[in-house]
Amino acid sequence: MTKEIFIERTGAKDGYSLNMFSRMYDSITSELINVDKEYEKYYSFEYESMEHFLYRKYNLKGEYIVELMEARKNNPNCLLYRKDDNSYGDYGIAQFTFSDTMYDRVMDIIMLKN
Repeated sequence: MTKEIFIERTGAKDGYSLNMFSRMYDSITSELINVDKEYEKYYSFEYESMEHFLYRKYNLKGEYIVELMEARKNNPNCLLYRKDDNSYGDYGIAQFTFSDTMYDRVMDIIMLKN
């Protein structure tokens, strides 16, 4: 998703809201690592499937993996990304973006839900 599409979906036009959602997008997308490419390039010989990779390498719970795989099945354009633990950036905006107040709203925008 481009920044323009993200901003459009937020409804922000200018001023504080445009600044805030721009910073949110930058925080979400900066320094992301494509998990699909990472798996194919480095780990596909070691793990028999993406599901095993997510479970063993990243310790995701089985129920989350099932949910991710279902979302991917329903949306073939869905890509998996992760953020490196050593990433830097606007820590405050990241905390706000994924706070209880904003999480569902931001996820709806990212998942292109109404």
